[in-house]
Amino acid sequence: MWVVFWALLLFFIIITSFFATLTTSASPALHADELHALGEIATTLGIKRLNLSDGDPCFLETLKLGGVVSNVVNMPFNNIVCDCSFNNNMTCHITEIFLKSTSLPGKLPPELAKLRYLQKM
Repeated sequence: MWVVFWALLLFFIIITSFFATLTTSASPALHADELHALGEIATTLGIKRLNLSDGDPCFLETLKLGGVVSNVVNMPFNNIVCDCSFNNNMTCHITEIFLKSTSLPGKLPPELAKLRYLQKM
């Protein structure tokens, strides 16, 4: 009888600790203001195929244009680089952005100022 009790108690402890770990271990994400700014920048530049709904651009390390991912090793085309060390490693900010394969004419959009941590373009 005691064996069954201890086995059930151990099972309960393992299950509750597993679910507690799942709910508290969130991964870092791009700051919502910067995600919104990326959309505004794309609109201003006339990029119609930018897809920001396929995942966090910081972890994709690329900007998806119309479902096509251009992420060739050592050849940045539409890549971004983020620093995810903010807010106890829970918030990411864009530090570099490369838009080489978009052939964009015109001036830099003023919305780039919303990417406060941007160091290289």
